[in-house]
Amino acid sequence: MISEAFFCPINFEASKKTESYQSMLKFITSITLISSLFGIVNPRNAKAQDNLQVEILGFDAKPNTKIMVSVFAEKGFLKEPIQSKSIKVTGDKASVLFDLPAGEYAISTYQDLNSNGKMDRHFYGAPKEPYGFSNNIKPTIGPPDYEDCIVKVSEGKKIISITLIK
Repeated sequence: MISEAFFCPINFEASKKTESYQSMLKFITSITLISSLFGIVNPRNAKAQDNLQVEILGFDAKPNTKIMVSVFAEKGFLKEPIQSKSIKVTGDKASVLFDLPAGEYAISTYQDLNSNGKMDRHFYGAPKEPYGFSNNIKPTIGPPDYEDCIVKVSEGKKIISITLIK
């Protein structure tokens, strides 16, 4: 005699319990699909694509050194960057891209000549390594003001150049 399970592998008693599970699974899948579609279509949720390019000029072409580039909001200026990137010095060009929402930012950069991961300073506080700020601000005494370094980022790609101070 052939087993009933061979012809009908579904256990009807168990299927009553799984009907609610299957309905719930369909519901969750539908909600997930709809949410992901709105996330793609809604421009407020769309992520910027490398909308700020920072070109660094005037650095020492010393091999195996890095240029550190940091982006700051007004709050936390020169203390807590919202994004930081480092790039190896290769040749005479250095450029880095950032994904940023529209807004105002300030950029700080320096070349780490001795590869110790920090900006070295003289005993009186002035930098020993090449450094620079957005808008090519050259501070005389102490760090620059945030307002002097503001770069406005909006839709589309913005390219700025910073020449390092030696």
